[in-house]
Amino acid sequence: MAGGLQFRPVAGGHEEFTARIDDVELPAGEYLTARTVWLEDGTGEHELRQHRPVAGDGRREGYLRLDNEIFAGRRLHEAAGGRAGYPPELACLHGDEGTSADPYTLFEPYRGRPLSEAAEGVFAEETESFAVGLLTALCWLAGAGVAHRAISPDTVLWDGYRVQVTDFSHSLPFGTARTPRTGARNWVAPEYRPGTCSGAVGPADDVWAAARLVFYFRTGGQDIEDRADLDKYNLAQLFNGLLPHVIGPPEARPTASDLIEYGLRRPSLVPSPKDLGMQLRGRRASFLNAREVKYPGAGIPDGFMDDVTWRHSLWEAGGAGGDGG
Repeated sequence: MAGGLQFRPVAGGHEEFTARIDDVELPAGEYLTARTVWLEDGTGEHELRQHRPVAGDGRREGYLRLDNEIFAGRRLHEAAGGRAGYPPELACLHGDEGTSADPYTLFEPYRGRPLSEAAEGVFAEETESFAVGLLTALCWLAGAGVAHRAISPDTVLWDGYRVQVTDFSHSLPFGTARTPRTGARNWVAPEYRPGTCSGAVGPADDVWAAARLVFYFRTGGQDIEDRADLDKYNLAQLFNGLLPHVIGPPEARPTASDLIEYGLRRPSLVPSPKDLGMQLRGRRASFLNAREVKYPGAGIPDGFMDDVTWRHSLWEAGGAGGDGG
C-alpha cells in the first residue's frame, strides 16, 4: 500500500516522504512489530525497516520499548559522528516519529540472519572474527553510555563475514537502576534476573551474554555447561585467560574493551565515555525532560544517577581502562 511518512532523521530536521509500505508485519522482539517501507526520495526507492508498537494490551509497553530504540539509536549516531562513521556491527537508526499516537522507528535494513538460525553453518576458524565483531559492537554501545541488555542468538546476526547487533528495545543508559529482565535464563545475566536484580547499569553488563554467545558460535549452537567446556573448545586460550572471569559479578568482569585489548591483543578504535560524556550529558537531560512530558508523573527511577555522578562514573571507568570503549 502507498502512504506518507513524516519523521525526524537522525541527521536532524524533519522530513516527509511518499512511501510504499509492505502489508506484512512480523514480530520485532517483544511488544514491537516490523515491516518494510520504501521511501521515494527523488532518486528512487530507499528501503527501510519500520518498527511499531503492538496493538492491544501490550501497546503501552511497546511505546516504552520504542523510546529505548530511539534513545540508543540517537546516542550511537552521536558517538559515531554521523552516518559516515557509523559502525556496521550495529543496526543503524535512520529516523523516528516518537510523538504521535502511532509512533515508529526507521532502521536501515538488517544484514545477515539471527545466530539462532545461522549457527549450524558456521566454521570454527571464524570464531575470532565473530568475537571481534561482537565485542566491537559492545564497545560502541559502551562508548555511547548504553547497555543493550538483550544480547542473544536472536538479536545478533551473522552474514558469514560480519556481526550485526540489533534490537535496542531493552537498552538503558549507564547509571540507571537495573530492572529485572525476563527471557531465557542462558541469556539473562544474574544481575538482571528477578530476585537477584540489583545495582546500576554499567559497561560490563552485556559481556556475560556476549561470552556465552561466542561459545554458542564456536560450537555451532550449543550452550556452555561448565568451565571445562572452555578448555574443550580452546576458548579460554582465545581470550588469554580472561573469559572465565566473565561469569563473576559485573563489578569485577572484564569489559568488551578489556577482552579485545588484553584478551585478543587487538587495539580498540572505539571512542571512550571520557570523550563522549560531556556532549552526551545534554542529550541525556533532554531525553529525561521529553520522557516527563510524554509520561507525566513517571519521575526518575530509583537509583538513577544525577548527571554529575553519571559523568564521573564514566570518567573513572575510562581512566581505569574499563570503559568498554
